[in-house]
Amino acid sequence: MSQPSFESQLYSHAHQLLKTHETLLRDAVRNRAFYSALEQCVTADSHVLDIGAGVGIWAVTAAKLGAKRVVAIDMDELLVGLTRKLAVEHGVSDRVEVIWGNSFGVHLEREFDIVVSETIGYLGYDEAIVEIMADARERFLKPGGVFIPETVSLHAAAAKLNVRTEAVPVGVPIDLAELMRINLNSPRVLKRKEDATVLTEARCLVSTDLYTGTVRPNLNGLKASWETREKVDCFLVWVESRLCDGVVLDTRETSSWFPNVYRVEPSGGHWQVDLTLSLTAESNYWTVEFSGEGETVARSYSPEYAAVEMLRSAREAWSVDLRDATDADDEFLCHVYASTRAAEVSAFGWSPHQVDSFLRSQYHTQKKSYRMQMPDSVVSVVFFGGNAAGRLIVDRGDDVINLVDIAVLPEFRRAGIAGTLIRQLQGEGRPVKLLVDKSNPDAIRLYGSLGFVVIDESDFDLSMSWMGS
Repeated sequence: MSQPSFESQLYSHAHQLLKTHETLLRDAVRNRAFYSALEQCVTADSHVLDIGAGVGIWAVTAAKLGAKRVVAIDMDELLVGLTRKLAVEHGVSDRVEVIWGNSFGVHLEREFDIVVSETIGYLGYDEAIVEIMADARERFLKPGGVFIPETVSLHAAAAKLNVRTEAVPVGVPIDLAELMRINLNSPRVLKRKEDATVLTEARCLVSTDLYTGTVRPNLNGLKASWETREKVDCFLVWVESRLCDGVVLDTRETSSWFPNVYRVEPSGGHWQVDLTLSLTAESNYWTVEFSGEGETVARSYSPEYAAVEMLRSAREAWSVDLRDATDADDEFLCHVYASTRAAEVSAFGWSPHQVDSFLRSQYHTQKKSYRMQMPDSVVSVVFFGGNAAGRLIVDRGDDVINLVDIAVLPEFRRAGIAGTLIRQLQGEGRPVKLLVDKSNPDAIRLYGSLGFVVIDESDFDLSMSWMGS
């Protein structure tokens, strides 16, 4: 199949822009909020800067409200053209200047009384609102000037879905329970308020004052807790933003931004619900703990888990196998060990020879340590589809299996190998314990998705345990 032509890509891009911005312009709640904020702040002497102006609705609005000068900035050349047309149509082109570019690279005087920016994503921070306003505060906004919006925050509540609760596929006598389980790892948006019943009070997960914020806050490990005996099967997460005094934009009420829905398998008979949410550039991760009646049930979810499981299923013909290691495998096992520390050691600035000597020394030191501390542990070479792919070290006691180490070569990672090996250990019917480095979030998420819970911690490690299902 031939590659799309420039023209076809241009037409598709224009179509998507028009579709997106028509959706925004049809959002009455959003429109009234920003209009009210501008109406409250703009005077005849105002110099207004609109960053991420889109089709220029707020730049033109500021001019029509009487602003002396307005500058609109957008990174899309097609949108810049639309803003210019809109300014001419409304007779304000003499006071509206439109700049094509990224605001971080635009040079203007520090002359603006008002900076407005609608770069608020579904999750508040995902369009760099904090960084944009911090830069504007330093370079564009006059002392004592006004930001619209002033704050941005994320909120959450436990809820119960009222739609899409029946088994799929709907209308035919087939139960796709496994697909529904995997589907829980995929966040959704709530387009209609009536499609979910909120069961708890809202909790603020994180909040930023844009007059003082400089960088986006840490969005990993956001936490909220509630007490409820209702059957929780999802969490709603939404954005609230104060545009100015008395004007708050709540994405539960808008029709172009929507709350995010994080689904979970419900658990009955509990009264404490704890949510931990991590928002990364790659994916969302969320863990829910249901507590009460003397027990705690923890479940973890992420699109990454779904992708890994689907990939593993697609490659299941490529079996994961083990063979006891021999002395002849020492060079390979050293290579596996070195691959786990390559990124760390590359920062030392050493020559390749120095790196190799150091890692070999570290490997043999670790090998001797394991032999002394766990003389009965079994070292295995891991094979994936017939290829040597990693190593597994297991120490089986009378009552518990200690997973000492599991390592997979980079070219075989994210193929579900580690998960398969751990499930095999769990299949032996005894508790499984392990230590994991706190600086290894991928491994921690994997163990959490397989039912492991933290039972202890040190300065550097987490002790995790799986007690059986």
